[in-house]
Amino acid sequence: MKLYPKTMSFASVTLLGLLIAACSSKTTDNGDGLSTDTNVGTGTNTGTGTGQGGSNAGVGGARANTGGTITTTGVGGASALPQLPKACPGLPLTVAAAGSGSVDADAGAQCAGVGIELEASPLDMFVMMDRTQSMTYNIQNTALIRWDVLQQGVQQFVNDPNVQLKAPRVGLAFFGATGNPNDPTECDPVTYTKPKIEIEAIATSGPKILQAVIDERALLGGQTPWMPSIEGALMHSQDWQTNNPARLTVAVVVTDGYATECDTDVSHIQEMVGEYFAGVQGAYNTRGKPGIRTYIIGVDVDRFNLDAVAQAGGTNTASIVDSTGAVDQFVTAMINITNANINCNIALPAPPAGQVLDPTKVQVVYKPFQGTNQQFPRADSAGGCGGANGGWYFDDPVYPRQITLCPCSCANLGYGRLEIRYGCRPMLAVN
Repeated sequence: MKLYPKTMSFASVTLLGLLIAACSSKTTDNGDGLSTDTNVGTGTNTGTGTGQGGSNAGVGGARANTGGTITTTGVGGASALPQLPKACPGLPLTVAAAGSGSVDADAGAQCAGVGIELEASPLDMFVMMDRTQSMTYNIQNTALIRWDVLQQGVQQFVNDPNVQLKAPRVGLAFFGATGNPNDPTECDPVTYTKPKIEIEAIATSGPKILQAVIDERALLGGQTPWMPSIEGALMHSQDWQTNNPARLTVAVVVTDGYATECDTDVSHIQEMVGEYFAGVQGAYNTRGKPGIRTYIIGVDVDRFNLDAVAQAGGTNTASIVDSTGAVDQFVTAMINITNANINCNIALPAPPAGQVLDPTKVQVVYKPFQGTNQQFPRADSAGGCGGANGGWYFDDPVYPRQITLCPCSCANLGYGRLEIRYGCRPMLAVN
């Protein structure tokens, strides 16, 4: 954990992928004085999610914004659908090659596997919500301000019957802490480890969270301290995960702008979020395990650096909500996160009789209830996860205790089981 000096300079914006424009674009202030081009257009968003919870409906069309001032109709084609990481298939295996006790053709050795059933973990969400001055700005093409989107979206999310049925536990905190650029607590990560509403069952936390959002409306102001607020959210999520090992804890960052105070270097934010996702000790994550995913929801803002942070946090891309579909898109993004709760940090089981743990001879095979068995190739680290077939990596290459699936392999999982095979040389990931 670090303390970050105050700065009023803006971080340079790095474009990490292709920005595909819609029909037109305009320049808008996306948060606390930083202007960028915002693409606008019209279109219909539909889609189906792969694995980890089944179908994720596209945004638009059917939902009316209850309690709001407009009804959405699915306009806003420039917005990306809130989504899980893009799924990628492993390498196909024959039944003979994947079965326990079979001979591995590559290694010429006898293999023995230990099966692990894949089931959704009960989910805990810690939401870190931006309450800075720019949340008072209008959403393009609407009469709503950005805070209206959050207030209406939270109201719909916490009261959604399907969410109530899933029964996630949800907590809430706000950033910046004081809105005062001269207050030293503004850049202290510990400030943001203290929830406004502690994580608890949504049936009881939901009304408290909604009331907190309503109350905060009169207090909006200040700059955007991304670095300490995200680190504080991850610190609290890590503590919570440690104390609740039977559940999966994730951090959800909701923001409408880029870092404008404290440490604004996006590469530092990526490094910090990456350490927490991988569950490794480093400059920021002093504890190491457990690993924590970071989801990013951007409100009326271009994705640029938001995608970079989401990728480092193991969730591939930010979910962007804007224009007349913003409330629906926010609700969909939150609901999609409640679907993404297969835990992809997996403790290594003890080798079966007659086998020992040789880190160079471990395979990970996915056996879905329906479909082809797949081997996930081994990567050296999270940095080796860029290949078309995904993969997995050890927490420690010499004395491993846990494997972590690459984000796209994790997104590929549905119900079924993993088989950890000992005595077999794995295929190697190729970026």
